Amino acid sequence: MSRISIISLAVALLLAAAAAPAPAQVMDRIVAVVGDEILLLSELETRVQLAVMQLQVDPQDSATMARLRQALLGDLVDEKLILVQARRDSVQVTSGEVDQAISAQIAQIKNQLGSEEAFQNQLAAEELTLQDLKKQYRPQIRNQLLREKLIRQKLSDTAVTSKEVMDFYQTYRDSLPVQGESVRLRHIMMTVAPSEDEKQAAFERAREVLAKARAGESFESLARNYSQCPSAEAGGDLGFFSRGEMVPEFERAVFALEPGEISDVVETMYGYHVIRCEQRQGDQARVRHVLIALSVSEEDEQRLVTRLNGIRERILAGEDFTALVDEYSQDPYSREKGGDLGWYPLDQLTPQFQTVVDTMSVNNVSEPIATSSGYHLLQVVDRVNQRQITLEDDYEALQELTRQNKISRTLEAWLEQLRDEIYVDVRLEG
Repeated sequence: MSRISIISLAVALLLAAAAAPAPAQVMDRIVAVVGDEILLLSELETRVQLAVMQLQVDPQDSATMARLRQALLGDLVDEKLILVQARRDSVQVTSGEVDQAISAQIAQIKNQLGSEEAFQNQLAAEELTLQDLKKQYRPQIRNQLLREKLIRQKLSDTAVTSKEVMDFYQTYRDSLPVQGESVRLRHIMMTVAPSEDEKQAAFERAREVLAKARAGESFESLARNYSQCPSAEAGGDLGFFSRGEMVPEFERAVFALEPGEISDVVETMYGYHVIRCEQRQGDQARVRHVLIALSVSEEDEQRLVTRLNGIRERILAGEDFTALVDEYSQDPYSREKGGDLGWYPLDQLTPQFQTVVDTMSVNNVSEPIATSSGYHLLQVVDRVNQRQITLEDDYEALQELTRQNKISRTLEAWLEQLRDEIYVDVRLEG
């Protein structure tokens, strides 16, 4: 079990705790000291129980359980190392960020349990209120956010060269899995655009908010009352973020502000924003914002579907698909490649695509398919019963695999450095 996978799954394990049975009572004690942090036996045993549930390990298999416990102990020590270093580096997480993370994770817990009623029943069974649950998880979530933020700072800009991709492929080509039934797709994607009247109305609402903010009204109150972003609950607080983490229009506005300044109305793909800068630290900023989102009507959607059906008829009548991609598609990434999406194993397609593609033959064009990104016309360019991953056809997938491999190696080297710099005393006997 790799350390990078455990670190990335920490949030999922935390969520699963809400639905997991309470661990058996143990005589609690310290099993490791990392800097000024301690690791308790109860923390380890909770993580072990969650891993047993998720990995379907037989608890009676003593050898497997011993290996699992040692691996998880190492992962928890690594998490403490990163937490200690985050505090040494003065990494900051705001209350607003914690509130948003708690709300998001409680929503996931409800989804795991299946319904609001099941969630409330689970709370009652544990003799907890919603506030008790939030209070219980707040320190853990804050620490998780601190770790994630430091890891992002250290690893998010990891890039790989073409040579590294080719070297990775040559090294691992024989162990790369053979893919089952696969299709090569291309598409035309268009988003539902709000009407001009809706855009104007949203812009005017944003201008009203801007006027109130510049007149001295509480920005936090304005965010809670007007914003349509999940951050509204936290007074619009987005916490600290670095350059490159936000959409360009938003980022340009943010980094042109000094602490206390309020932006003009900023338009992005999400709608109209009014932004107030709270803090600046080099290439990091903390802001609050009010988002006036653009809503679309059924008429807007139907207008787009009708337009795409017209484009489909032109393709079926013999017009060149790639020429129509260049004319209409709003997916800038695939548009440069004639709409090519590359190869996908059929069982890895999104449900919306899989249901349609499953019945399509080569060169067929789908009717418009709705996804969270917009509406798509799909064409099956090729399909095979199985295929080998190749450098020519799967370069981008191999590039991401190479990058993840490099991140894993960089993370392990960094953790080794932290182990040399930070006091670690493991007290659990093997």
